[in-house]
Amino acid sequence: MLSFEDCAQGFAADIYFLVDSSWSIGEENFKHVRQFLYTLTQALHQVGGGRFKFALVQYNNRPETEFQLNSYPTTQGVLAHIEAMPYRGGGTRTGLGLDYLTRTHLNTASGSRAVDGVVQIVLVLTDGRSQDDVAKPAQVLRLAGVEVFAVGVQDAVDSELREMASQPYATHMFSVDSFLTLRDIIQDLVVGLCGAVTRSGGSPVANEAPVVGGGTGNGMGPVSLPY
Repeated sequence: MLSFEDCAQGFAADIYFLVDSSWSIGEENFKHVRQFLYTLTQALHQVGGGRFKFALVQYNNRPETEFQLNSYPTTQGVLAHIEAMPYRGGGTRTGLGLDYLTRTHLNTASGSRAVDGVVQIVLVLTDGRSQDDVAKPAQVLRLAGVEVFAVGVQDAVDSELREMASQPYATHMFSVDSFLTLRDIIQDLVVGLCGAVTRSGGSPVANEAPVVGGGTGNGMGPVSLPY
């Protein structure tokens, strides 16, 4: 069983939040979403320190960047943004959100450190069935070596979460009955994210071709895997 300490092995991670803000959530529930993201980011910062960078995209009918990995020099700036970010409303086009995130955030200009072998993690939070296909854009992410975590609330569809999440599903897929109970999964989610970081270690992510060093040297020294 991985513990929080496993995160503190010196590995870095780029963490992207893709957050549903459709009308079905409502202003009241969105407060719980903000609180969840705030507490999760705080917890991840505690274990990863400055080695963990964060980005956030809200999506509905169309995705919108809240902040990039390189928008804020400190996690305090990230937390302040999360606290103040607006609820947008709209439809639920999760596939479009995934595609947008891949195209606009997973690159060096947006702050991604993939070419340096830094682990890329996407966390999708949704409360219902998507109005478009999620399987294809999620597969593109996973084939690029990105670890995808899927969190479903209320009316989210399990089969759709599975289409998005990396395996094993036990550590990459979460379902809760209400927005209030999102807080109950934070610890398990942090442990799951830490597992992905330590497991991937310093392996370069094949998201931008060509991968620096032909997939070997990544400037992070020898990697000791936890198994």
